[in-house]
Amino acid sequence: MKTEFGVLGPLRVAVEGEDVDLDQPMLRRLLALLLCDANSPVSAEALADALWETKPPASARKTLQLYVHRLRKKLRDPARITHGPAGYRLVVEPGELDADELRRLVADAHATVDRGRRAALLRDALALWRGIPLADLVDVPAVLTMSDALTDRWLALLGERVDVDLELGRHDDLVAELTEVVARHPLHERFRAQLMLALYRCGRQADALATYHQARAALCDELGVDPSDALCTRYQEVLRADPALDLPARPSRPRPAQLPAAPRDFSGRVDELRELDAVVAGGAGLVTISAIAGAAGVGKTALALQWAHQRRDDFPDGQLYVDLRGAATANPVDAAHALGEFLRALGVPAEHVPQELDSAAGLYRSLVADRRVLVLLDNAHDVNQVRPLLPGTSATVTLVTSRSRLAGLVAINGARRLLLAPLRPQESHELLVALLGGERIDAEPDAAAEVAHACGHLPLALRIAAANLLDQPRRRLADFVADLARNRLSTLTVSDDDQAAVRSVFALSYERLEPAARRVFRRLGLVPDVDFTPEAADALDGVGGTRLLEVLYDAHLLDRRTPGRYSFHDLIGLYARELAEAEEDRPAREAALDRLCAWYVGRLAAADRLLVPYRPSGVGADPTAPFGTALDALAWLDDERSNLSALVHHAVSTRRHEVAWQIPFLLSGYFEHRGTWLLGVRLLRSAVDAVTEFDDLDLECRTRAQFSIALVHAGRVPEAVREQQRCLAIAREAGNTRRQAATLNNLGWMHHEQGDTAAALASYEAAFALFAALDDRGYMAIVLQNIGDAKSLLGDFAGAVEHHERSLAIAREDDLVGQQGDSLLSLGQAHARVQRHRDAVRIFRSALPPVVEAGNKMTEALAHSEFGHSLRVLGDSAAAADEFALAAKLYHDTDDVHLAVAAYLDLSGVRVETGDFDAARRAFDSARELHLLAPDPISARRLDATAASVASGCRKGASQAESP
Repeated sequence: MKTEFGVLGPLRVAVEGEDVDLDQPMLRRLLALLLCDANSPVSAEALADALWETKPPASARKTLQLYVHRLRKKLRDPARITHGPAGYRLVVEPGELDADELRRLVADAHATVDRGRRAALLRDALALWRGIPLADLVDVPAVLTMSDALTDRWLALLGERVDVDLELGRHDDLVAELTEVVARHPLHERFRAQLMLALYRCGRQADALATYHQARAALCDELGVDPSDALCTRYQEVLRADPALDLPARPSRPRPAQLPAAPRDFSGRVDELRELDAVVAGGAGLVTISAIAGAAGVGKTALALQWAHQRRDDFPDGQLYVDLRGAATANPVDAAHALGEFLRALGVPAEHVPQELDSAAGLYRSLVADRRVLVLLDNAHDVNQVRPLLPGTSATVTLVTSRSRLAGLVAINGARRLLLAPLRPQESHELLVALLGGERIDAEPDAAAEVAHACGHLPLALRIAAANLLDQPRRRLADFVADLARNRLSTLTVSDDDQAAVRSVFALSYERLEPAARRVFRRLGLVPDVDFTPEAADALDGVGGTRLLEVLYDAHLLDRRTPGRYSFHDLIGLYARELAEAEEDRPAREAALDRLCAWYVGRLAAADRLLVPYRPSGVGADPTAPFGTALDALAWLDDERSNLSALVHHAVSTRRHEVAWQIPFLLSGYFEHRGTWLLGVRLLRSAVDAVTEFDDLDLECRTRAQFSIALVHAGRVPEAVREQQRCLAIAREAGNTRRQAATLNNLGWMHHEQGDTAAALASYEAAFALFAALDDRGYMAIVLQNIGDAKSLLGDFAGAVEHHERSLAIAREDDLVGQQGDSLLSLGQAHARVQRHRDAVRIFRSALPPVVEAGNKMTEALAHSEFGHSLRVLGDSAAAADEFALAAKLYHDTDDVHLAVAAYLDLSGVRVETGDFDAARRAFDSARELHLLAPDPISARRLDATAASVASGCRKGASQAESP
């Protein structure tokens, strides 16, 4: 369906050539707002603020949905406006928007060297103009901004087209047009200057001079200013009949070639070079800028120079270059000085270079306005340094490199930003080969990869490493890796060149920071391998790190891999830690670490209360923790898991025993809900080691209990039993009844895992008697469920149902959501074991909502699996397949490979039964791939049996397909 959108005048939309009547003002405003950000999402909040100029009503979101629905109907295409997490997006295809057609025509005009063709294309582009852009909607601020930008663009294009016509000698035709344009835009000096030139060439010198005096009077009356230097210069030229105004071609102008040499041994960056090509090829704006930003040593200048030399032939009028020294310890180059250098390179005598910045910038723009020049502004400090150096037309291409992100150039000047990351491993390998030779790298490929990794894949670090190795041609790469392991930053330096050192390059960025940002930078380096949220940074800094994280991010001293989370590049993190040791005294460092650990422990304690409410941790929870539900807590723990692991490792290495115990212990509920038992074993082992330093037997017993639970889930049951027996002895010696009960319950479960159900039942019953004496209802519900499971396995169906129902009753009375799901799941299993599958299906279905609400992925996977088995027995294979698929995915997301294999094999078997042999094969392949990660005999036997079933089914299916 052909749709046309028009913004180069009053808003217009047509479908299949027929104008769409947007009869409601709100629909016109909505469409205009979406067109302002065509093909990009606009948040519902932004749309509401723009649609309702004052405070949006409470029903704004619903009303907005209604308007979007109506607009989709008007456009006759439901997919034309999409909706996602970031907001609403209007899909505009190439050629549908008149502003895009204008850009295309202008790009074609700039691409041709034929002046007549260029003038014709610019005239076609200007013919698309129907009046003031979106004139009927400029009361909406966002629309007004777009309207003003398009109007400015039209004026610039008109001036550009007039320049071309003047070059072609069409001054006679231009006088009437320019007279009308000047009347409409009396303060626009460019048009005045063009009219003066046209009149002069028509032999009307007096009229040309009168035009200047009219301009001077208008500027004085309206703005209280004198004409610009450019217009005054034109007046003087006309007054003295300067031959430069005559039509014959001017003498050839200088062609500067200021680019430094292309980098030697450049390798990689293929995608980035291609992206620069695409930016320039598609640049139809007034100025095409590619801002190349990145951390120190990432290769910004090398990339810019490589591309510039590759594309030199595309810029026949020359190449300008300046190092703005934005990262230097000395003062950066000011824009006026850089402009003076550029103007002299473009042929302006030194005595004629304007001293004022604005005048120099205006002359610079005039000189490059009709020329294909490449400008490389290297190592920029900030946007204010760059803006005066930007040309005024897209014929000249500007590249800017900087350690800052230059957000203002992107937001205001339309720059396209290219953020450089470290090299990919293969690119690092190629660079080392180029620097050291393939023979040396091939002789020690593993060591070469370790060198690249230790260098953080930063080109500068790799070049420094290579320089050191070139000085020692007989030295093994493995020996150099050992030096890097001892002190990377000291090794990555060239002995006779202070600037050829990674540490020195990082120092330039660090020393530019304000004092508060330096302090936060140092303190963030105190704990290796942690990424920081603003809240964590606030806790660490103790003063306020939120704003300063953005300062460090803008300076490329921090990465932001996901929204709201900041981390170091490896080498920069090492540098931050060095500075923390050198510039922060020990009490300040310890206080910062104490604040960070206390913040994490408080949040963990708040999460622990939601995940295991029946087990008090004894650790004070942070009342400000933003967790309303267990799912909220789990989501936060998912995000922080690697940080918490790093904090434990750091606490162990620095003998912060309390933190090394608290964090793993408070993560026990998370290990259970997410099934991350391998991580649990590792961290809880550290907790056990730490707690032995406290001389607190009860605390040691509780910690060993959690450790033993993790051991069971990791398949190390004998070790777990030994831990529990030690806990039981400690608890009895101390006379701790609650601890004895908990330990007996855990031992019962471990007996069950070893296949001794009778011993398990005895332990459970002993544990229940103790918990009942304590009136601990949470644990009573758990142990009643365990007794029911044991009785069910021993064939006592009635006893099993009784105990499960008692467990369920306590869970419901005390609003223990997770326990309700667990009790119902066990009750369903008891029915399934005696072939009462219809009752089991009903119970499993009722168990799923509380299980999902509790957020325990392992239990949820088990529920789907058991549900699937009962459905399969009842003959509902399709529904069973859906349940097995869910179980397989959930198990796959945990550490329990064996259960994931079993679920995929169940899924494969039921797919064979439904005749979907391709799906059966895919599920079987998934099971086989996982089994190879952790082989075991039971899974191997099931794989063999299922393979035969799948193969037989596939043969049968193929035979049926061939039958007539």
